[in-house]
Amino acid sequence: MQSTPSKIVIIPYGAPTLDAQRVMVHANDDGSVTVECPTAFVTVGPEMLRLNGDQYTFPETPDLRAMTDTAAQLDFLRNHLKQFCDLWAKPPKLFLDRYFEFVVAKVDENEVRLRETLEQFGSLYAYRDWSLSAPRPLPRAWLPLASGVFCPVDFAFWLGDRALAILLVGSGTATKKEMDRRRALEDAGIEIVELSARALSHEGVDYLARSLPVAFSAFWESEVMPSSPFKGTALGDIVRQ
Repeated sequence: MQSTPSKIVIIPYGAPTLDAQRVMVHANDDGSVTVECPTAFVTVGPEMLRLNGDQYTFPETPDLRAMTDTAAQLDFLRNHLKQFCDLWAKPPKLFLDRYFEFVVAKVDENEVRLRETLEQFGSLYAYRDWSLSAPRPLPRAWLPLASGVFCPVDFAFWLGDRALAILLVGSGTATKKEMDRRRALEDAGIEIVELSARALSHEGVDYLARSLPVAFSAFWESEVMPSSPFKGTALGDIVRQ
């Protein structure tokens, strides 16, 4: 994947169409850059884009008093991300439901190990706080293939060293548009995972566990401690119920 001239990789998301000519990076006199994009977007680099990152645009400031534990925060983030999906399309919202279930299940599967990583912090954290270290899905994302060229995918993840494209497929034969999209992603060297909406519905977490790459198996490993994406909210400051 090629970056912009300013060495910033921009991933627009949450939109059915994109005017690529309106995605621009401006270099400022102080050495910083300003990004212009007609949709929601994230900028990514050598670090994984995680749920606990700070690149969120919330319509309203979240009520931090309602973020009583990690489960509440995950619910909030899942519902927030659903707002960027097609209103009438069920498979993308189903994917988000299954993905967040997968994240919690993966952390629960490693409970003993994750509790051990937190022993040095006493009772400050709970092992499920590691759930927020999971890769963050970007609905209706536009992956940059080359300078000024973007390709739409159902979901994108940024894993630090590469992008991952999630394509949700039905039971019918792929259309020419869908085949052209896949070919463009493959030609750009982007990793693709095709997921069946039917399998997501019937097999759920087990299906995702088999389908997602190894980067999702222990997503917390490069994190020193759990953290929260909500400004002013440190997980250790949460009053546990």
